[in-house]
Amino acid sequence: MTVRRFVSARLAALCAAVIAMLVAPTTASAGSAVPAGYDLFETDPPSTVFNFQGPGVIPAGFFAPGSEPFTGNVNFGGVPIGTFNGLDTGDADTIVQRPQPASNPPQTVPIEIVALNLVSMQPIVVQVSGQAQEWSVQVGLSPTKPSQGQAQIIPVGEQGGLMNSQLQVFPQFTFTRLSDGAVKTLNAANVPPQAVTLQAQQVPWARGCQPPALAVAGLNDLFCPGLVVNGVTQKRLTVEQSLLAQHGIYPAQPAGAPGHFKCYKLKRKRFQAQNVALTDQFGARQANVPKRLELCNPVRKNQETFPNKNAHLQCYKAKGPSVGRVVAVQNQFGTQQLQVTTPRSLCVPSEKRKVQRSGRKGKFKPIETAIDHAQCYDVVPQTPLQRVGKLDKVKLKDQFGTEKKVKVRDPQYLCTPTQKNEERIQHPVKHLVCYQIKDDKVKKTVQVLNQFERKTVKTVKPVSLCVPSNKVVLQ
Repeated sequence: MTVRRFVSARLAALCAAVIAMLVAPTTASAGSAVPAGYDLFETDPPSTVFNFQGPGVIPAGFFAPGSEPFTGNVNFGGVPIGTFNGLDTGDADTIVQRPQPASNPPQTVPIEIVALNLVSMQPIVVQVSGQAQEWSVQVGLSPTKPSQGQAQIIPVGEQGGLMNSQLQVFPQFTFTRLSDGAVKTLNAANVPPQAVTLQAQQVPWARGCQPPALAVAGLNDLFCPGLVVNGVTQKRLTVEQSLLAQHGIYPAQPAGAPGHFKCYKLKRKRFQAQNVALTDQFGARQANVPKRLELCNPVRKNQETFPNKNAHLQCYKAKGPSVGRVVAVQNQFGTQQLQVTTPRSLCVPSEKRKVQRSGRKGKFKPIETAIDHAQCYDVVPQTPLQRVGKLDKVKLKDQFGTEKKVKVRDPQYLCTPTQKNEERIQHPVKHLVCYQIKDDKVKKTVQVLNQFERKTVKTVKPVSLCVPSNKVVLQ
């Protein structure tokens, strides 16, 4: 039954893709107009950096009397904007407008960044009268000067083409001191180096966004930069570069891919061991999967949106050799350096249904937005959690109930998007950092369906809260 169900799902997805390929040329054939619109991007932290050096050095006395000049490279991750023009923009943190159509491509059209929301992957350290101060850095757009440029749109075949772009960006940096929340603002339109000119060449684009990219009717119709449609639809990293900065971007993904998860320890039951090939940003290995560990429910944290309610993760033991890397992570709780040690589990996208005491089972509900497999590693904190203010208790609501005051403790695991066997990673940017939580026992009986099994399992107690996070490797 499990095999038939997943084969059917894949056949349905394949049929949908074929239909889309057949319809696309009749809607917008090669050389036809590309309408005006907006392009939605998600920032890739490892390839996004601003160099505060040369003309970009922050001068002495900027942060406080006696502060020394600040120089150095700072990596940035994206913070979702959420909505734009009243429409849901998923995980987009950068929005570029094309105010004019390309009526007869190849053609050059004007472009403008109209929304930008980035944050430093770790605080910068400023010396003030011999004392070190930590400041977080947020990047938006100058309120006094627009960030504009141009793009050349070149059709290649019927499904898309290439794009060359040049964009003069006037960022505004907002620095927040972690110790007391003091704020300093630097509008790059008013001080050297003023504009940062970002250029990108030979960027692929497709005629319309489709999964794993986010499609928003009325915003990014019939044009999707960074998406390749060639048998298998996939997102392609674009790195826009200048002398002082570079900005790595992917097409934005839907919200909730992945979302927050509340993970429950399971009562031990027999499991038929599996052998799989795993590839993630730390390397490739063959892994033995001998038993179940946790079931992770999608969860609403506080009053945040909760779009991907049926996307569960079933986690299985999958030990391996230590990777021995140090990373910086950034999420809603703050920033922190973690040492990544040994892999401990493989979490598999799963459907779930409740099992009543009578034995009656509910229905499996399909996952709304596809999520990736995740390989989770044990971590050892290298720095305290760095944030403005204290981390309060959080409210968590999932399909098992609501807990209003859950204390979030130390990070336990870092989970990376992972290619299992020949499956492709769909959403390479967002990781999960799982924090230890302590809560009352929760004994529920549910049935889980995934690529490994259809099995009835019993929860014991909640053990962790997993939070979508940006990550960059430091060493």
